[in-house]
Amino acid sequence: MNVNHDLEFLTAKNGEQIIKINNYFLHSEYNPSKEAIEFAEKHFKAERLNLVYGFGAGHFIEALHKKAIHGEKIIVIEPFLEVSCELCDVTVINASSENEIRVALEEQISVVDNVNIITSPNYDKIDNKVYIQVLSAINKKLNSDFVAESTHKHFNKLWPQNYLLNLQYILKDQSVIHLSSKYTEPIVIASGGPSLTKQISTLKQIRNKIILIAAGSTVNTLLNNNIEPDYIVSVDGSEANYNHFKDIKGCKSKLIYALYNHYLIRNVFETSGYFFAVDQATIHHMQKFTDESVVYVPGGTSVANYAYSLATFMTTGPIAIIGQDLAFTDNKTHADYNKNVKALEDIKKNKNNFVEVDGYYGEKVLSDYIYLTMKESFENLHKSLGKERLIFNCTEGGAMINGIVNKPFKEFAQEYATSIKRNKEVEKVNFIASENKEKMILELKKENKSFIELIKLFKNSLNLLRSNKSTKSFSDEILFKLDKNDKKIQKLSENTMLNIAFQVINLNVLKYFKPQKNELPSDTYKRIYEQNKALYAKMLEETVDTKKHLDTLIELLKKGIV
Repeated sequence: MNVNHDLEFLTAKNGEQIIKINNYFLHSEYNPSKEAIEFAEKHFKAERLNLVYGFGAGHFIEALHKKAIHGEKIIVIEPFLEVSCELCDVTVINASSENEIRVALEEQISVVDNVNIITSPNYDKIDNKVYIQVLSAINKKLNSDFVAESTHKHFNKLWPQNYLLNLQYILKDQSVIHLSSKYTEPIVIASGGPSLTKQISTLKQIRNKIILIAAGSTVNTLLNNNIEPDYIVSVDGSEANYNHFKDIKGCKSKLIYALYNHYLIRNVFETSGYFFAVDQATIHHMQKFTDESVVYVPGGTSVANYAYSLATFMTTGPIAIIGQDLAFTDNKTHADYNKNVKALEDIKKNKNNFVEVDGYYGEKVLSDYIYLTMKESFENLHKSLGKERLIFNCTEGGAMINGIVNKPFKEFAQEYATSIKRNKEVEKVNFIASENKEKMILELKKENKSFIELIKLFKNSLNLLRSNKSTKSFSDEILFKLDKNDKKIQKLSENTMLNIAFQVINLNVLKYFKPQKNELPSDTYKRIYEQNKALYAKMLEETVDTKKHLDTLIELLKKGIV
């Protein structure tokens, strides 16, 4: 809490308590309750998460709470006063530093929340430094959520095809459970930031004394410097990611991949690979097709986040992170020979959402909100996985990753890369018996039948919506039939991969069809009609598209093309 402020607790003309900070009145001197009612009427937004800067004496919060008739959540940031609130669905964040506020907002606001920001009167004038920190914390949180949501939307159309067509490979590959605590040697995670270039010389010197993991496209920089990693981690399902790998020839590195990874990447590597799940929801579905234990690996918005988790899973020894700039070091986006490398000036032509963050050496460095979400993922992963481990940020440039100890890479090499690593063990290729492939085909055919039935149900529900005659309400008959269809949809989809996609569609549709202020019955009907229409239409589209990929996988398995 910030204590260097002049606080006065006063009484208004109507007898209510008011507060004055640094000569600024936070409420009306005459009738704070009346002022608060007018303020809430102007600023409150229904069906939103209302984020308020400034609690004051509580008059504005009470008035806003009375407007929250649909249970809208209210979060209050109060940096100057130690206050608490017993009102239902009101949370008070008593903090004044950007980091404290940011952490609290992360716990309270989810990516599907529509946030309405409200500043209580005069709170923006009390202390400009605090105000800037509050705004920065809010801005970073909302921008990070926007990046996460945009990323999810982009890949939501790609993941069904990638997931299904990668299922064929789990018949011959192994679960990462086989890599659990496999090593005592140090692991070095190489990421593709600009600072990687200066670490290449040291990396070459210690190559036979470490286990080397390449984060995604970083492999090209390494191979161009005649360094072959032991493992390459890949999770990105885009064609752009496949383009990083498609020209690689004769690489003996082992691929560790999520099933959302672009399905053509696996065939680039002749050696055996390892698979893992990036969410709990897919584990049940994957487990139907393999006797291997499917492992969930926590990550974030970057492949390097997953590489970090995997490193802590794979070795009991020390871990070094290199090339993880998370900033535009030397005015570049990536290290040399990375196909994504661009100059900062080229980036600035297309976007302006840059942000300054604390740098590796304590200076301010230029970053953006995409890098910021990656940085925060590292920090969160380190809290849960790395606190008791010897893990060092040896990037020597870029942004500071809070919580991870900085260490020059040469010092890490001298201290920990001291002995020749043990010879590579011969990996057993897990070629599954033909009967297990037949079992997969049988399970997939069952899902195909569910897809066919779901398509019929979605079309029927859309027709039911169109057949409703009223412009103000749905008939009881139509509501009964829609409810009956919904129960069938839920039952059919819950044991298929579509269950995951439908959850996402549900959240998106709920977010963008919120009730509006002073809705008329006809407006409410139209909103609910359009909401349900969008829901069934998107689910229908998802089912039809995914069925095509399912058919392709079944044919590939029948032909023995794995």
